[in-house]
Amino acid sequence: MKPGARSPLAIWIALVALTLISVAIAEGALLRSFSFVAITFIAAAKSRMIILDYMEARNTPGRWRFLYTSWTYAVTAVIVAGHAAALYALP
Repeated sequence: MKPGARSPLAIWIALVALTLISVAIAEGALLRSFSFVAITFIAAAKSRMIILDYMEARNTPGRWRFLYTSWTYAVTAVIVAGHAAALYALP
């Protein structure tokens, strides 16, 4: 394992924990729009973990890590904005 790399088991446990949190939020959804946003951002965090750790982008130059991370969160922001626009659109 490279210096600064995380254990694949620890990453897998974190991904499973985030998945279980998402399921718990979805099952107990009191505020539907808040739960959608929370689950979407959890999915973005999981995507970032997969890109950086399993695809080994953590050891790439900083501008590539920035590109991967900003792309992940930009797509997430567009999805959340689209959901908000559809949810709160005037008839």
